[in-house]
Amino acid sequence: AEACNCVKQHAFYVKRAIDENSLREALKHSNAMLIELRTSKLSPQKYYELYMKALDELRYLEVFFSDLCANGRSTGELYEFVQHAGNIVPRMYLMMTM
Repeated sequence: AEACNCVKQHAFYVKRAIDENSLREALKHSNAMLIELRTSKLSPQKYYELYMKALDELRYLEVFFSDLCANGRSTGELYEFVQHAGNIVPRMYLMMTM
């Protein structure tokens, strides 16, 4: 329950950053949200629920990336931003949204 609440909280901040057109903040909170997937404390069913919630929230980031590219941002620039994610699991998920 705690991990799911953290995902919801960070998802809120991701959406707010997207509304403010802040790529750096959106990535920061997306990364924090995805770090919640690095747990072994959940049952398979609860982990699946957490995973699905996080993936659903990443759709907003994916649309944001698409909008940025449509408005002149290069995918190379987005790639460089995503590479600053410190942990491999969040970085892989962020790369998938590109």
